[in-house]
Amino acid sequence: MDKFFLEVNKLAKKALLYEVLLSPKPGLVDRINSGAHDDMDLYTFVDSIVALDDFFYKCTKIGYENKDKDYGDIFPSLRTCGLEAERAMFAATNNINTHKGAIFIFAILCGAIGSLKSEDQVLTVENISARSRDISKNILKDFNDISKNENKTYGIKQYLDHGLLGARGEAYLGFPAISKAYKVIEESINSGFDEKIALGNGLIEIMTCLVDTNIIGRRGPEAGKFLNDSAKKVKDLGAYGSEVGLEEIYRLDKKFIEMNISPGGCADLAAASLFIFWLCRS
Repeated sequence: MDKFFLEVNKLAKKALLYEVLLSPKPGLVDRINSGAHDDMDLYTFVDSIVALDDFFYKCTKIGYENKDKDYGDIFPSLRTCGLEAERAMFAATNNINTHKGAIFIFAILCGAIGSLKSEDQVLTVENISARSRDISKNILKDFNDISKNENKTYGIKQYLDHGLLGARGEAYLGFPAISKAYKVIEESINSGFDEKIALGNGLIEIMTCLVDTNIIGRRGPEAGKFLNDSAKKVKDLGAYGSEVGLEEIYRLDKKFIEMNISPGGCADLAAASLFIFWLCRS
């Protein structure tokens, strides 16, 4: 089983590398620029990914070893592992948050994958989504008695200020954005596009529908709507698979940088979608 855990670990890190290398990306760090960020660049992300080391291996193993127990029992161990990964990330990036959201998402997905593997279940996006939902069934309890929580996380603040469930809500529902992007990635590959274009199209798909708390926190709800509407226009133009779509992405990158918009939550979910696609195809 060690070989399987290593394969999951490899594909997860590969997906995060593909995501940061995808260029252009509106408002996000890529090979062209640092997007709407002045504290990080491509190398910051590479350092962060390397620092995650065997994090994905550990999360998959946690899910696998939980066999015959309540799936909700997996989450506390995944959270502990995730906090360790966050500390490693911050140490590698001089306290810059590059992958906190990705750590949360991938921890649950890897736990779900390990759990399914322990039961000899077929790895499909549907099964992974359902098991992620089972693992995250108690996650909204984080919002209970939050007025008593003196050290409020970014997600808690977004809930208090705007009533947004953020990444917790996505996990609770089984990551519906990943299911949507997975379908777009699959369709792109089947249409003859390479994995880079497929990833980009998956990213745009997520941008059309996700309430990205990274953007809401930076610029408010109006910016979130602007993201969704802009992405729908890009999608209608063919996204990364067409010349006019790519031209619009370049234009949007400049606009997002000007507006200080960075859809980091969308990028994390896009990377996770490609990861799931590779795993289900392997």
